Amino acid sequence: MKEVDVAERAESALRACFDRVPDMSFRSVTREVRVSSGACADLVADVVVRGQPQTILVELKSSGEPRVARAAIAQLDALRRSSRFADAYAVFIAPYISDRTSEILRDAGIGYVDLAGNCLLSLGDVYVERSASKNPFKDTRSRASVFAPKSSRVLRVLLEEPDREWQVQEIAEAASISIGLASRMKTALLDREWLTVESTGVRLIDPEAILRAWAENYDYKINEVRSYYSLEEPAQTEERITAYCQEEGIGYSFSGFSGARLRSPRVRYSRVTAYVESSWDRVAQSVGLKEVDSGPNTLLLKPYDDGVFYGSETLYGAQVASSVQLYLDLSSMTGRGEEAAEEILRKELLPKWHRAD
Repeated sequence: MKEVDVAERAESALRACFDRVPDMSFRSVTREVRVSSGACADLVADVVVRGQPQTILVELKSSGEPRVARAAIAQLDALRRSSRFADAYAVFIAPYISDRTSEILRDAGIGYVDLAGNCLLSLGDVYVERSASKNPFKDTRSRASVFAPKSSRVLRVLLEEPDREWQVQEIAEAASISIGLASRMKTALLDREWLTVESTGVRLIDPEAILRAWAENYDYKINEVRSYYSLEEPAQTEERITAYCQEEGIGYSFSGFSGARLRSPRVRYSRVTAYVESSWDRVAQSVGLKEVDSGPNTLLLKPYDDGVFYGSETLYGAQVASSVQLYLDLSSMTGRGEEAAEEILRKELLPKWHRAD
């Protein structure tokens, strides 16, 4: 959302928060108010709280990401150092305020309002807080999204080596993307405070939070899913897929419960899941799979992006998707998928990430 669009809706969002509480009312709202230092307040609202006049100083941004919020806090603090706004209450307004950004603003003593319905205002003995369930402004299909197919390759690279300090060119090469996209991703991840700047490059922060956020924006059905039925046991079907793909030089990797079982043999499962790079019909025919509309016990996935193969490794003679990809796929699968995903996180990923710390 553009900042001009936020500005057009900001006043209404602020008024809506006041309208919920008795003894709070607006007198006036002025846009782009400059102080003697040359700094500019996006909005200044003169209000009445329990019969007492109060000035509300507002900073608007087109994004509510943590780093953007910190910049807004600095701007609001600078404005409040002027005599005109010394007693003003500072408020940050953006399209959406995440839990992380909310925490940052609370710690700084700054109120907030977003266009999704979240707000926090603390004016003397009057306290207003409201939480909306989800961000209505996110668009995970957008090319600019950090979870878009090629963009998310950067996340795969960083999550595999979270302790490494990266230059943009190194990220681009490892992720097989352009330097321009790698640079834009760097900026986006810095805004979310998922990266920190070190002496020789950027390094990942809090990989678990990143992976969970990604899982919330992911569904394995983003891949083209072909459903089949096999008369054989899952392990036998996997052996046939492995043998054929290796013989024909077809890229593949097991994911879902198949991948979880290969990483942890105690996992019980009844459905095979495999990414196959090409020749799906040939693979299915050679393995003896029958395509079905319901009740499948084998899924062949046409990858939505080649990134699904990043970090794959050989276990027990078969190619298995990375722990990151397994977590993503399992998190969106029914039949105890979330439970299996958490097991992968606990046993595979967290120990590796904690070693990096």
